[in-house]
Amino acid sequence: MYSGKKKCHTTKVQCIINHHKVILQVDTSIIQMHDFKLFKRTNPNLTNAKFILADSGYQGIQHIHANALTPLKQTKKYPLVQEAKEYNTLLSKTRVKIEHIFAKFKAFKMFSTT
Repeated sequence: MYSGKKKCHTTKVQCIINHHKVILQVDTSIIQMHDFKLFKRTNPNLTNAKFILADSGYQGIQHIHANALTPLKQTKKYPLVQEAKEYNTLLSKTRVKIEHIFAKFKAFKMFSTT
């Protein structure tokens, strides 16, 4: 798919790792697709997972996996309280492991967008 933001063709990549940073599954999509839709389409086997940590693109995953954790969102009507902000910060600090994996992917030219 062509990204007007990046001015090039892009590929959506979904990577599932365990708590030891071992890659369990990598899925890609060349069509424009929401993160959660890609997750449902690929149907990863996470029956043994105690927790799933996901970014905000996976809102709704809690309906599939009871122990899935995603960042809490604020609305104009309901701003985040301090405890929710602390939860989001802790989740981000834990999820950064997957961002490090993506950084390693980008070392390969075929995964890089620049």
